[in-house]
Amino acid sequence: MAAMAEKLSTLDPFSQLDQFVPAISDLFTQIKLKAPLARQKIAEIVEDITEMAEVAPNATLAAIHLSRQQSPVKQSVYSTVLAYRMARVLKLDDTTRQNLLYAVLTCNMTFYEYQVLLNTIQGKLTDAQIQKLQKHPLQAAQHMEDAGFSHPDLIKAIRQHHERLDGSGYPNRISGNALSPLALIIQICETYTARIDHRAYRKAGNPREALAPLIADQNPRMKEMLLIFARAIGIYPPGTWVKLTSQEIALVVAHQPSQPIPEVRALFNSSGLPYAGPLKRDCTLAEFKILGSTTPPSLPSVDLAAMF
Repeated sequence: MAAMAEKLSTLDPFSQLDQFVPAISDLFTQIKLKAPLARQKIAEIVEDITEMAEVAPNATLAAIHLSRQQSPVKQSVYSTVLAYRMARVLKLDDTTRQNLLYAVLTCNMTFYEYQVLLNTIQGKLTDAQIQKLQKHPLQAAQHMEDAGFSHPDLIKAIRQHHERLDGSGYPNRISGNALSPLALIIQICETYTARIDHRAYRKAGNPREALAPLIADQNPRMKEMLLIFARAIGIYPPGTWVKLTSQEIALVVAHQPSQPIPEVRALFNSSGLPYAGPLKRDCTLAEFKILGSTTPPSLPSVDLAAMF
């Protein structure tokens, strides 16, 4: 308990999670150059990210949902956290979990520079842009193989992370049982992190909106994985703004694995005026029941990081 308390006192996902962005950018360069230290580097990054997700799970999830980081590489960091949460629920063995986390961290390494431009495009992509987009899974897998990462499950997950169960994905239109289970996990995590992020062509979505394209999929495998995802982070994950039956606006501060109802703190009254400090609300009571996700009327004056 003392060791856990010490780690909690030194970990601050709100300031530290985004510090992985430059380290991961450097990792991508090392992998492309086939640098001998790439294997050690990726192991260290994954260990540090998963330790943060394990020791301070609520703060880590909140940091993702409240992030203002602009670099597209943040998706690698955030998706790795979410994939780790799913791996815990699924009780994956060490090798499978490592393959999953290495894959989710690196699968877009050839795409991020181009994504900065794509995020600003409001119209349809050109044929050339689509062609370049659809090459990146194979390019990333090839870079990993060239750098000495040869486990077939890892390479398969990277190659297939944009395939879809109905065969509508890319680059090879793989469908059904041919789709890697690790690729399916990556697909869910990436779809989620992309859609809770603001883009030029759309506003950031709330958690339920973020998964809407996948929720519409009637495939039993997808439905099962979405349930796993909900168990991993909660229906209303930490860092989500919610409206209560009291008409107050509250922030979710803790996911409770034993029950679907999260722990929240009210920060704005029914008129949208901020409270002097966060007020604990019991969402099992009818007067404080969660009505749904929302956005705060203004920036809160309290230190959000201090609430986790």
